[in-house]
Amino acid sequence: MNWLNVAERAGWTFLEAFLVALPTTISTDMDGAAWKAVLLSAACAGLSAVKTLFIELLKERKG
Repeated sequence: MNWLNVAERAGWTFLEAFLVALPTTISTDMDGAAWKAVLLSAACAGLSAVKTLFIELLKERKG
């Protein structure tokens, strides 16, 4: 297994999930705390996607 390739795929997966989640949590009336919540929500979506990617890769490795 090429871990550099896995890390690159994980990075792109995180970015994609982050960008997809970001617009759904933004509203026009937001203060500083709300922006932190939006970014945290989007980051959690990204981490969840990366976790799923790693699980699938480990399943493939075990065969």
